[in-house]
Amino acid sequence: MKLVLFVVRLVLSLRYKIKIKWTENLQHNWPILILPNHVALVDPRIMISFLWKYLKVSPVASEKYYSKPVLKQVMDLVWTVPIWEMENWASSEEVKKVFWAITNALKNWKNILIYPSGQIYRQWYESIKWKQSVYNIVNQMPESTKVVWVRIRWLWGSIWSKAWDNWETTFWQAYLKCIWYVMANFTFFVPKRKVNIEIQDLTEVINSHKEKNLNEFNSFLERFYNSDKDVNEINENEEKIIEPINYIKHYFYYDDVKDRLEPEIITGSEKELGEVKNYDLSEIDDDIKNKIKEKIWVIKEISIDKIEDNSKLILELFFDSLDLAEIKSYVQANFTWASNPPITDLKTVADVYVMAVWKSENEEKMKECNWEKDERGKGLLVEKLVG
Repeated sequence: MKLVLFVVRLVLSLRYKIKIKWTENLQHNWPILILPNHVALVDPRIMISFLWKYLKVSPVASEKYYSKPVLKQVMDLVWTVPIWEMENWASSEEVKKVFWAITNALKNWKNILIYPSGQIYRQWYESIKWKQSVYNIVNQMPESTKVVWVRIRWLWGSIWSKAWDNWETTFWQAYLKCIWYVMANFTFFVPKRKVNIEIQDLTEVINSHKEKNLNEFNSFLERFYNSDKDVNEINENEEKIIEPINYIKHYFYYDDVKDRLEPEIITGSEKELGEVKNYDLSEIDDDIKNKIKEKIWVIKEISIDKIEDNSKLILELFFDSLDLAEIKSYVQANFTWASNPPITDLKTVADVYVMAVWKSENEEKMKECNWEKDERGKGLLVEKLVG
């Protein structure tokens, strides 16, 4: 394993000049919960390969990437914990059980690395307002767990980030491009991208915040990721430090990014989530609307009189992927003519109404069930976490 990760570090060093600060915070006699920000798809490779010089880490990764050929074999070598994509699997209670299993892994002395945002940057700053995975984990983790924050900088603009082309380039296209860049630069002359990694001990601070509500907890995490200060220097009114777009040329003899511009709209960004459809809701029965509002009240404990037809599920009602999965499952189970839109299309309460009456613009093909495969997969997951 050490040899494999040494090779990974060597390959990464062809493009990245990595500086890590405060590695002494990784020293501990008990399991560590590691919480990095997630700028681009390359940062897990950077994190795991360099952190393994100090301790063994089990990263939590999206099943979407875990299941890819070659990647799966590499991830298995570092005991990766796969988490199912919400678009593919909508049982929120089962997903919560996975988070409980992660806390059991900590009890069994495994060091867990999980991204609080659960996704790469959709804009130049970290946004985790509606996420609840880490909140659930820290409220159930063993008291002896050490929690460290990891703040990574200067990957916004990488070919592996959405700032490059809104991730229109597929994973394997990006991978092949990287091989070409190495060859075109005669291996050793690839222009370097500087990457800074800071590691801070968060244990005491997070224990004082975990009793707060979800939104306060996530705001606390965001303030650190979007600041350049020490954890103890950050206050509640901290302003975001802008991380400028950072395009680095790929050829030592030619600047191929000189005129490159950031995508105008990035899918999943707060800007894109704010662009919603306007509907004529006059033909939708009030009983349907009220049932959906009541379900939202149950999920988020928000007063019904504060739930408007045009309320934004993520930006205003603080839905996360689990909540979206739950409301989608509820509608499909309780309204006969419900359509099946992609979960990412559910941006407002009105979108849920429209789904309930089979008028969604996009229809996602229902996936075939394979219970034998699911049960076997879940068994292996739990074994991987707590065995």
